[in-house]
This record gives sequence, C-alpha cells and structure tokens, in this order.
Amino acid sequence: TPSEKEVMQVLETVNKKEIQPYIDKVSDQPLVSNVPTPATIIEQKDLSEIAVTQWKLSNGVRVILKPTDFKNDEILFTSYSPGGNSLIDDKDYIAGSTASTVIQEGGLSNFDQITLQKMLQGKIVSVFPFISELEEGLSGSSSPSDLETMFQLIYLYFTAPRIDSATYLAYQSRIRGILQNRSARPESAFEDTIQVTMAQHHPRRRPWTEAILDEMNLNKSFAFYKDRFSDASDFTFFLVGNFKLDEIKPLVLTYLGGLPSKHRQEQWRDIGVKPPKGMITKTIKKGLEPKSQVRIIFSGPFDWSRENRHAIQSMASVLRIKLREVMREEKGGVYGVGVSASSWQYPTKEYRLTISFGCAPERVDELVSAANEQIDSLRKYATTDIYITKVKEMQRREREVNLKENRFWLNSLNFYYSNEEDPLDILKYDQLIESVSKNLVQKTAQQYFIDTNFVKVVLFPQEK
Repeated sequence: TPSEKEVMQVLETVNKKEIQPYIDKVSDQPLVSNVPTPATIIEQKDLSEIAVTQWKLSNGVRVILKPTDFKNDEILFTSYSPGGNSLIDDKDYIAGSTASTVIQEGGLSNFDQITLQKMLQGKIVSVFPFISELEEGLSGSSSPSDLETMFQLIYLYFTAPRIDSATYLAYQSRIRGILQNRSARPESAFEDTIQVTMAQHHPRRRPWTEAILDEMNLNKSFAFYKDRFSDASDFTFFLVGNFKLDEIKPLVLTYLGGLPSKHRQEQWRDIGVKPPKGMITKTIKKGLEPKSQVRIIFSGPFDWSRENRHAIQSMASVLRIKLREVMREEKGGVYGVGVSASSWQYPTKEYRLTISFGCAPERVDELVSAANEQIDSLRKYATTDIYITKVKEMQRREREVNLKENRFWLNSLNFYYSNEEDPLDILKYDQLIESVSKNLVQKTAQQYFIDTNFVKVVLFPQEK
C-alpha cells in the first residue's frame, strides 16, 4: 500500500505534466489509391418486360441491373459465385465458415476496422462478404450519393482483404461469452438436437461449443477467403434501386470490371448432409420453466419445379390457418403455431415441412394429436373452398406489395438466375395463384406428409 506522501507525489507529477487533448484523427487517404482500369461490356441483354438489363463484362463478371423508383434513397445489391465452404476440407471447416466474419473484423486495405468506420461516418453504405455452403459473394446497400463508395468497398473486399490479430482475438472472446450464456438456455439444447438429428450427426453440423471455437484459425481463414475471392469471372452481381443505367455504368465497368479474373471452372461439391429416414422422436429435458417446445419435421426428395414449389407453399398456408383455428382458438393450447415449407435444388432436390409450437408440458400429446388429425384430414378429405379463397387472397395481396419492393426484386432475380430459371416467370405468378385448388392441396399433402418418415423433437422442463 503506498503511503500518503507517495500518492501526493504521483498527483503532483501528473499536475506538472503538459497533457495534450485527444485528437480523433481520420485518415485522409482515399479508399482506393489505384483505381483499376475499366472493363468493357462484351454482351448486353435487355429483359424489357421486367425492366432488367444484363451485362457481361470482359473479365467474365455478369451484372443484372433493375432501376426502380420505389425508394429515393435505396440501392441494394447482392452477388454469388459457386463454391462456398463446400470446397474446404472437413478438418478446416470452422476456419472456412468463419472466414468472411474474420475479414470483416479486420478492416480493409491499410485501414483497420475502427479507421474504416470513421472514414465511412456520415455515409449510408454497407457491404458484407459471405461464404455459405455452396457459394460465396457480397451483399449490401447504399444511398445514390454514396454509390461509388459501395463499389469501392466491393473492390477492396476482393483485392485488399485484411486480418487483424487483435480484433480476431476480441471476436473469439465475444463468441466465447455468447457460448457460455447459450449453454444455459433450454432452447439451445432443443435447437442443437434438431440440427444434429436432421443432419445425422454430420461433422459440419456440430453445435458450437468452446471446443469447436478452438478450431478457428486466423491464417487458414485468410487463405481460404483470398482463394474464394481471387477470381471474379464466375460472379453474378445484382443491383436494384434508384439509379440510372448511364450513371451507374462507369462505376460498374471500373470497380466490377476491374476485379481479378482467372476464368477458373469451379463448382460446389455435395458434402453429404442428408436427413434421416423413418420415424424419429427425441425428447430433451432441460430448464425449470413449465413450458415445452415442439418441432415436427417432414423431409424427403422433391420434384423441383415452380409449380411444385408453389403447391407445397400453398398447402402449408392452408394447414397453418387450420392449425391456428384448432390449436389456438378452439383448444386455447398455444399462442401461435408455425407451419413452414422450404425446398431447394442444390446439392440435391429436397423439401422440408416444419410444424412448430410452444405449449404447457402436460398438453404436448394432446396438441401433437390435434396437429396430426389436421394433417390426416388434408390428406384424406382435402379442404374447403373457404381456405382456398383465404390463401389465394393472401398471396395476391402479398404479391401486390412485393412488386413495389426493391428487396423482393433483388431476391427474386438472385433466385431465378442462381437456379438457372427464366426470370420472366416472375410475371407469371398469377397463373400459379389460379392453379391452387382443393384437389391440388390434397394431392400435395398426400405427397409430402409421409407419416412413416418424420422427426419429432420435444423440449420438456427438467423433472424436479
């Protein structure tokens, strides 16, 4: 313990010092010091029916543009390239799956993350790299006045990614704290059980733990990221929002046309994650609150087509309405019940139908039986016109709103191009709505609700 005299000497020394006030310095360097040489457009295609223009640049990049007047201050973009973390070995999967976040934390070029944020202060712009299972890309947005900044950030995420060991360790520390809190939540055990069960314990579907956190590797993440973004020749970019083609063209040619191009012939690979077959029931007992969670999942092969995608979505909508009427309004057993349908083409054509709800533990069996009764009713007796009418009206209203949303057009164009389908089919949605009928719903329920192939997971509180 210091004496009073020693403390006074310290204070006196500090008082005699001439301390300069802190100055928050912002770099005056340009984001991109060496502006790349612009590319040229080697192919143009106009889809006038949906006001979309497609450019093929000389470096191989494909650009899909849709100018809109929906919002004055919004331009959205996304992009994709086949590959993703399916191309990394299982042993390095954690390093690969965290690579894009690690790069984001590190900043860009000569600017660490803090400096970069200061440089972007006051601008309405964001750019985020991602590496998913089957593809890599970037997404983001900007206001029209900050559009060049958005393109510069895209360019730097390809050409000047940066890692920072200090921010990397801080990121790891944050995740470790989240994991420690997460393990105490009963819902985490519930979701983890679903994840590993639906993937049959594939090593890439392990729930995050502190042990898995130790598999992160800064250098491997950096090397994998650089490889994924070293060749832009197979990238497709989508831009939707308040811009004019002649004004955005120089930015596209300079910053997207200036991206590195190796013309590699790449494709994702099937890593072998498959859902289980048969009737599987899992019970988790965790937590003290008197509440349960139920998830019932049907899955299997899917005959991929826009008609079948719409049919399974429409059937799920009918069931959602019926379950809410029975389980919430009649029985008063749930606050809400979810029914979702999803399907995908890659790596294999599959579907998933999911029913989820929360309820009192003592009512789980009763409400599961109620759900099964409604599924069985759809399969055996179809439904009534009132439900078909409700679903059609809901789909029409939703589409009417969507057609005036930049986000809808961005996601739709991305979906149709990435699945190699005709984007003009976006305009044929009314035909799908008209095709919904009692017979279609019944046939779809019979095809996809297979009562000998499902996973049921139930969370109960711990027994006292």
